[in-house]
Amino acid sequence: MQKSSTVKKIIFMFGNIAIYLGVFYAFLYLLRSTYNYEFTADFAKFLDINPAMFMAVLFTAILLVYMVVFRVKRMLWPEQKQTLFQASGFRRIELRDASLMLAMGLAGCLFSICLIEINVIARHFPSIPYLVDDLIRGDSILYVILGAGLIAPIFEEILFRGLIYGQLRSVMPVFGALLLQTLLYAYFQPSLSLSFIGFGSGLIYAILYIRIGTIWAPIIVQTTAMSLIFILKDAGFYEVMDGLGEPVLYILAVLSLFFLLGATFVVWRRGTPEIGHDIQRKPNAELKGI
Repeated sequence: MQKSSTVKKIIFMFGNIAIYLGVFYAFLYLLRSTYNYEFTADFAKFLDINPAMFMAVLFTAILLVYMVVFRVKRMLWPEQKQTLFQASGFRRIELRDASLMLAMGLAGCLFSICLIEINVIARHFPSIPYLVDDLIRGDSILYVILGAGLIAPIFEEILFRGLIYGQLRSVMPVFGALLLQTLLYAYFQPSLSLSFIGFGSGLIYAILYIRIGTIWAPIIVQTTAMSLIFILKDAGFYEVMDGLGEPVLYILAVLSLFFLLGATFVVWRRGTPEIGHDIQRKPNAELKGI
């Protein structure tokens, strides 16, 4: 009986993750198909000129569908009472934790800018500066902040740390779920070098989520870092950083990385409850729904 229950949990876990990723790929295909039709040509041209808005439209549409999916599940299984945001772990964050997350976001921004401006890194891993240059082009910096600085990071945290980690954690130990969601997050990055960075950042985001107990923790870190990366690029701060010289950039990169790792270690050692799996195990206990 217990073996059968475990098998059902695993099947539901794979099914739920398949739904999340299936919706993602379906809407990615639909949005890209707007380039093929004359009546959507103007809209497609706008998205082509403003790639950050492509992300904004895509991820907003997907989140709306996720909300509908959770609503349907609650209709089919009355005991399934969670909304998308409850399942993702949106709970209040303490001021001290929010302040630490903000500081980590600033450190993440500084580390990223150093990687972009250090010549040897930019030369051997051009996809890092290219990503920033590609996303920042467009009609307005506000589009960039909205799409790449806010909506995209929020979507990533809901999908990978909130939903996928929660599903994995319902059937496996914390370290297994932590590693698998990180590998999946890294896989979805647009290049090998960004996948390497994504693996490290995915681990950090997941640890913050697990130990602080709210999805707001990694969201604050990532939205702060990503928004500032584009704001400072638009403001010409990268040229100021480049003028400091390579040795200073290396020192700043190391210091910011040490701060990120040190803060993550402190949060992990604090040992607060694993809200990531605690939220999602209740409906899974009944083997119903997402």
